[in-house]
Amino acid sequence: MKFVRFIILLILPLHAFSQLNDDLKDELLAKLNAKEAANLRIADHYFLSREYLMALPYYDTLSAANKDNMYLNYLVGVCYAYDAVNHKNSEAKIKSAEPIRDQLADYDYFLGKALLENEKYDEAIVHFEAYMKNPLDGELKAEVKHQILICKDAKLSDNKATLARITNIGQPVNTKGSEYSPVFPSDERFMVFTYRGEKSKGGKQSMPGKKDEKEGLYFEDVFISYKGPRGEWSEPMAIDAINTNGHDAAIFISQDGQRLFIYRNINAGNGDIYESHQDGNSWTKPEKVKGINSNAWEGSVCLSPDQKTIYFSSERPGGIGGRDIYFGQLMPDGSWGNVKNLGPDINTKFDEDAPFVHSDGKTLFFASTGHNTIGGYDIFRSEMKDGKWQKPFNVGKPINTPGDDKFYVVSSDGQRGYYSSEKSSGRGQQDIYITEPGMFGKPTAVVLLTGKVTYNEKPVDAEIKVISKVYKKDFSGLIKSNPITGDYLINLPSGNEFGLIFRYKDAHTIKDLSTALVDSFARLEINVDLMSADFEKDKFLKLDSMQIKSDDVSKIGLDYSDFVIKFGNKTVDSLTYTVQIGAYRIIENFNYASIIGLPKVERKLYRDGITRFTMGEFTTINEANELSVKAKKKGMKDAFVIAVYKDQRIFFNELMTSGILEK
Repeated sequence: MKFVRFIILLILPLHAFSQLNDDLKDELLAKLNAKEAANLRIADHYFLSREYLMALPYYDTLSAANKDNMYLNYLVGVCYAYDAVNHKNSEAKIKSAEPIRDQLADYDYFLGKALLENEKYDEAIVHFEAYMKNPLDGELKAEVKHQILICKDAKLSDNKATLARITNIGQPVNTKGSEYSPVFPSDERFMVFTYRGEKSKGGKQSMPGKKDEKEGLYFEDVFISYKGPRGEWSEPMAIDAINTNGHDAAIFISQDGQRLFIYRNINAGNGDIYESHQDGNSWTKPEKVKGINSNAWEGSVCLSPDQKTIYFSSERPGGIGGRDIYFGQLMPDGSWGNVKNLGPDINTKFDEDAPFVHSDGKTLFFASTGHNTIGGYDIFRSEMKDGKWQKPFNVGKPINTPGDDKFYVVSSDGQRGYYSSEKSSGRGQQDIYITEPGMFGKPTAVVLLTGKVTYNEKPVDAEIKVISKVYKKDFSGLIKSNPITGDYLINLPSGNEFGLIFRYKDAHTIKDLSTALVDSFARLEINVDLMSADFEKDKFLKLDSMQIKSDDVSKIGLDYSDFVIKFGNKTVDSLTYTVQIGAYRIIENFNYASIIGLPKVERKLYRDGITRFTMGEFTTINEANELSVKAKKKGMKDAFVIAVYKDQRIFFNELMTSGILEK
């Protein structure tokens, strides 16, 4: 039974490791007072349960008061081998018990573990092989062989490092508690993650079945942090609508940011997957996901970009190993069905967990203790070819370490990866890290489509149906805009033609969008104004559908090229330039497809009933003119530069006659 989704402590088989020597224990008890003896019994209870981090503070305190006791030093050293902050000290602590090693049944195993954590692979192999000479059962022998294989794979990985820069995300997100499993929508405007520490709801609590109820531990909660304009993260806040006194862990958020999936374990069950929906800036009460939860543990999940396929990890019977990754299809009633194991190319006889499918729909990241891991959970990557996930590969160092590296997610543009790791340089046991780039040299060909949907000028939860015109199975689905803000977000893969149907009540409109020539990441904004028949009749009576002609820049009295030469690099306070690419009375006539790869488009309705579409904001006309040239090459023949002074549109001839350019 597992009450915590992210298992830090239960790494080894439960039936043979962590033996204590009764004679050494009795000798030690004879030297301790009543309080110390009670603490030793608590520590031993945790140790025998393989909960080394819970045992560590007790052993540490006892060892500090009995510095020459080799048995206590050994126990502290074993716990250090599983402590990201102290594993560098584990080898020396365990070796200090060398004179009594014959009385310590697991001495060679734990010394091998300490050496592995400190990346001394050849020495670790020597001790693991020495441990193999003991009479071990088949399962235990297989586990030790696996540790030897980890050492050998880790040695090979030294020559296969990934070129990536890793940064601790730092304060205020990371604390002396544990932060892990970061998830975020494609535009990274906020991040949801799992937290365990002093701010956990309910404080320290006892695990069902534990005798030491007065001590307890912190349970998991879901927190959220928002990204500022300079990339900084706000002070995290607990999501009260989701958190309970039990375990609540963030495991996935849909790429549009509307659907948050959590792992929840409230009582004495194995834990299940729940879903909450965004309602403006708040979240609905989580409901259990239908079709994938079983009597076994389910603890990680993700959706394909079109939200029609679900991937999740489970310990259900019939799998290939302990935890396997499964997938299911969206059923007509909204549940998930046709669940299947992802197969032996992905799953091993060990544990696979934390699947994540990138926005391109063709790249899968997951964590595994099998394959060619270099220790603990490692992050692996697989590519989709011909409808099948290919044999994965280890992303290598420095992303992966001898400890647990897990929950890897990547931004839509592929520039940033986020994951959690136990690094000795971290602030707590688990910290969240950023790796740049996130896709390790692979170009990301995705169009990140955002916008707002209104009905009669008010935000609504419109249905957005995406139809793949070329490759019918490549991407299609139904997305909804946020009911409070009207915002939506869709990731469209490259190399296709799409139709987008925006519908609310009696109104709908269709947008055609081509990604056929997209070979890199691009952002595109399409705002959609739906109207009832009566509202549209009142608002746009007598308006035509022709594009309004561009303003005549010849009024400045100079040839435009001469003007650019004379004032091209001139900067004036409060004077900016932008590029107008269209002006329409009926905004539905604007063609968004031609602006893929160009800066974000802004639109503004003026008093004359004309909506003008502009992009970019520059302090010099040379910069704006460069964008205007690019826009014309994209087919926007009417693109031209306009000036804005103190937030008001100003014509070029006025710039000349007013003396603004002479300042």
